[in-house]
Amino acid sequence: MASVTNRKARRQRERKAKRIQALHRKLRQRTKQWKGKKLTQEEKKIRSEKLKKRIEEKKKNKELENKITQNEAFNKIIYSCFESEGLMSLAKKVGFIKRSSAEITAFAFVYIMSFGFVGWGTISLDCLTSSLAKLFNVRITAQGLSKRINRKESAVFLEKVLFTLMNAQMKFKLKNKYEKIFNAFSAVAIEDSSQITLNEAMSGSYQGSGGGASKACVKLNFIFDIKSFVVLGVKKTSGIVSDTANCLEILKHVKFGMLIIRDLGYFSLESFKKIGEAGAFYISRLSMSVNVYLNEEDETPLNVIEYLEEMKKKKIKMIDIPVFLGKGKLKSRMIAVGVPEKVVKQRKERYKKDNKKEASQLYMRWSGFSIFVSNIPANIITGEFIIVFYKIRWQIELIFKNFKSNLELDKLKGINRHRIDCLIYGKLIVILTSVGIHQFAVNIAKDKEVSGDKLTKWLKVENRFQRAVETGNFEELLASLEQEIHLVCKQKRTRKTTLEQIEALIEREQEGIKENQVLLCA
Repeated sequence: MASVTNRKARRQRERKAKRIQALHRKLRQRTKQWKGKKLTQEEKKIRSEKLKKRIEEKKKNKELENKITQNEAFNKIIYSCFESEGLMSLAKKVGFIKRSSAEITAFAFVYIMSFGFVGWGTISLDCLTSSLAKLFNVRITAQGLSKRINRKESAVFLEKVLFTLMNAQMKFKLKNKYEKIFNAFSAVAIEDSSQITLNEAMSGSYQGSGGGASKACVKLNFIFDIKSFVVLGVKKTSGIVSDTANCLEILKHVKFGMLIIRDLGYFSLESFKKIGEAGAFYISRLSMSVNVYLNEEDETPLNVIEYLEEMKKKKIKMIDIPVFLGKGKLKSRMIAVGVPEKVVKQRKERYKKDNKKEASQLYMRWSGFSIFVSNIPANIITGEFIIVFYKIRWQIELIFKNFKSNLELDKLKGINRHRIDCLIYGKLIVILTSVGIHQFAVNIAKDKEVSGDKLTKWLKVENRFQRAVETGNFEELLASLEQEIHLVCKQKRTRKTTLEQIEALIEREQEGIKENQVLLCA
């Protein structure tokens, strides 16, 4: 038997060797046929065109495969957050559902407390119970639903779903045009907060500032990565809590090479120091109350306003110098530029509106300049870039405006702490889902800039948003978005957007580098 097996194996090897030899003969004949033969210009042109077509076909096929993979991956990640079994398991774990025969399912509760409010702002419990019966065949009275919403376990359950979704949207990692613009940084985080006025009866749970402001208010602190279109963190506090108290919140998300852009409300030398120690960068406006030193050994601080006014007299348009900040002499850069009289007037009016009094003479002099501090080395980013980069912070203002006007984030009705928490987490679940879709839109829009406002309105048309969550199938939604991507993109305007300004600066710098290279070669 062994000899028969050996003979069979030998014959197989011989046949394989003959096939290889035949293939080699064909290759040699083909090489001889073309060896030494010169192609005409027409033949070269035909061969070049054929090669280009093959390359283009391969590229198109690869893009199509990537799109299909991305759509499937996106659908899978989102579906995992709203999958019925997973939600039921989580609901039982936190005590929201204690028995399998509960009158309302975990998925139905998540849906009705989040997407059930889209397009309605505030909606009656009777309407919500009607939707539950129609969509999920869940029969529950308005009083029964109210009791559910007012429970602590309900708020905890929705909070867990929110942070599951937050972790999921970080897994998308879809490429976009901003990666090229901000390629010097691993991420570009912008941080800001937004206040939502509540019923005065809620002042015990969510205290407001009082005075002219509301007695009850909730503050939401957002950290958003504009480079990858991902929400890094959301924190809920009372309205009385200042932004300065949240200045170290960013350290939970900081990573090497990250750029952090924040306004004066978060100004803290301690946070700047820790950001630098983590290998990250910051851009902030300079606070009037901070001492600035030109040298580390100096004991007398620099009179910043007199210094800048002197430079202005000398017709120096922009200041970009190394400085040391505060008692600890934190090494930094100070970048300053004069502003038009129109901007000074706007700042004066804003100060009067916010503080209910006239601005001091010192403040008016200070308002004549835009003064920034940063730890980004001058050989990486110029002062001009830093001034334009700071404008990116206004993107989060547009994001808040979108959340409030289109997703009714600021419409919270109730006097029960747990009810308010449920409403907040429900609306944040919708927001994070829309941010994930925005990330997908930015990926397929390529060179165009997607409008968050237009995209959210597009999602609300024909209940596209709700239908995708109900069916657990986002692929149809993404396919429609791909076909109608032009409807959610910003139109070209005479005035450039902040991102267009950055692109123009990058192009100008690259042209300058090329010119210098030509001069060196000459």
